[in-house]
Amino acid sequence: MFEFNAPIDTGQMQAIATGHGQTMERWEDGPNGRRSTGQPLIDEDTGAPVRIYDVMLPTGRDGRHELHGVRVVSHEAPELAPYSPVELPGLRAKVRGARNGAKGVDVSFSADGIRPVAAPAPRPVKRDEAA
Repeated sequence: MFEFNAPIDTGQMQAIATGHGQTMERWEDGPNGRRSTGQPLIDEDTGAPVRIYDVMLPTGRDGRHELHGVRVVSHEAPELAPYSPVELPGLRAKVRGARNGAKGVDVSFSADGIRPVAAPAPRPVKRDEAA
């Protein structure tokens, strides 16, 4: 099986948040199978919670937006307005062979953070434009 990890330059990419984000839960193996502990999943390296944000990325045919869950490990959990543009610093894609011997590939996305795109500053009106 192969695995390929690649950073993605988001400078020319428009990412759109759906407004839905969820903290992942920690699971444990028990005598009756796997069960949720009801506790948040915490990244061992940073001590920060792991969240999944639903984001539409232009990964479809002809650059059409498709919905992906983007994994973000951060203490910050910004409120994202539905269908608003967002920035994804440190966006990476992991591509690997499909599990269970199926044809195709599995693609997953992770980022160092997520934040709303800052609104552009209003353009000052010049005196001759105001008339």
